[in-house]
Amino acid sequence: MTGGFAANLLVDLDALVGGLFILSAFFLMAPRQAQGFLKHFVRQSFLLALSALLLGWLHGSVELLLVALITLLAKTLIIPGLLTRTLERELRSRREVELAVSVPASLLVAIVITVLAFVFVAPLLHGVGPTVDINLPIGFAVTLIGVYTLAVRREAVPQMLAVMAIDNGAFFAGIAIASSSAIVELAAGLEGVVVVLVVAILARTIAQHVGSTAVGDLTSLKEGTPS
Repeated sequence: MTGGFAANLLVDLDALVGGLFILSAFFLMAPRQAQGFLKHFVRQSFLLALSALLLGWLHGSVELLLVALITLLAKTLIIPGLLTRTLERELRSRREVELAVSVPASLLVAIVITVLAFVFVAPLLHGVGPTVDINLPIGFAVTLIGVYTLAVRREAVPQMLAVMAIDNGAFFAGIAIASSSAIVELAAGLEGVVVVLVVAILARTIAQHVGSTAVGDLTSLKEGTPS
């Protein structure tokens, strides 16, 4: 545990990180190309690791510090590296990603989702610590925005990153309230890497045979159609 001034400073820094974290969820809806999605996901994951670091320092928790390190390595280095190597053509393509809803409309929906998330979580915040006041509503809002982002994207790579953004939101809330050991978090992190690798390989295989990972294009395929 830290002293009064240091503790207040860490809480304030976590609030700043939380504000940037929820902005990163908005930015994830804006890119028109797959590479932009990946860059914003990396930035969001870095903010998640930073929040875990601040909370670990605040509470004197070695487990949270280890979780911050695992998150930093897995989601800002390993996963982006795997995606870049496996889906290089899709990520470097200048082709615009198909959107079911326009970016301005999606940003407006995200604002509404954020307000509703804070309203729904507010009754749960009575008598809890200041870090829970910050992380729980923000994490819940980012999770819901991630679900919406997943629904309005029409290509495999952005959809996969939206799933990982949902995980980031849930994790951002969880590090402030969960009491699980770092071993559980390590297992979850490693599982996430494996899942992303498998999906990336699947997406690359689809792109090689079909020529695109656009979900709309895949619906036109018929059984028995030569590849």
